[in-house]
Order: sequence, then C-alpha cells, then structure tokens
Amino acid sequence: MDPAEADALFDRAVTLWNARDFHAAHEDWETLWNEEEGARRDWLQGLIQYAAALFHADRGFHASGFVKLMRSARARVAEHDASGERIRFDLLARDLEPWHQHAAAVEAGADLVRAQPPWPQIRWREGVVPAPAPPAPEDED
Repeated sequence: MDPAEADALFDRAVTLWNARDFHAAHEDWETLWNEEEGARRDWLQGLIQYAAALFHADRGFHASGFVKLMRSARARVAEHDASGERIRFDLLARDLEPWHQHAAAVEAGADLVRAQPPWPQIRWREGVVPAPAPPAPEDED
C-alpha cells in the first residue's frame, strides 16, 4: 500500500472512530497494522484494541473483555513516539484516561454501561488535512 493510500485509510478510521463506529475503525487500522513493523505496529494494535474495548462498552457486553482490552491497549501504545502521527495522540491518551478509570471500576464490580465517561474524540495534528478513503463496501453476507 502506498503512503497516500495508508494515510487515507488511517483518516477513514479516525472519522469512523469519531462517529462511534468503533468496529469499522478497528477494521481499517487492522489493515494498516498488517503492513507495519516495530513500535508503530504495536501502536496501531493499541488503537485497534482501544476501538474494540469501546465497541464492547458501546454495546454493553463483555465487561471482562473491555477491561482486558483497555489494559492491553495502554501497554501497546506506550512504546511508540506518536508525535509524528497524523493525530494528536497526546490528547487522545488524555481523553482515554477516564476510560481507564472506568475499566478499573468495572473490574472491581461496577456496571460497564452505567456512568460511562464522555466518548473520546481523535483530533488532527495541526497542518494535517484529512482525506479519508471512501466508505468500505458493505458486506453482502
């Protein structure tokens, strides 16, 4: 995949995330993850896991899966310097902190759906003009 296609796919995943379509965002980042190596690959896997965790929270199922995914995602994103990425990951990490606190509460027995924090939004790095890929074709299964 050439860099312009990768950026467009990444941008589409961000757009989907911000629309709370966490499953579709997960799928796009997974496509990119398959072609990456090193710390960025782990970082993308962390984004994938965050999207999966929020999908669980949004749907209100698999509290234990939500907790495990939040924990694993945090560990995955820790090793990548995201300052060169298209997004302000520092702001996303800040917005995810209440979700980590929620995961700790859920692990201690709190309800997954009740008292959820505000949904985290991804913001673009200054100067980035997003150009999302067109929507993926619908599955016909």
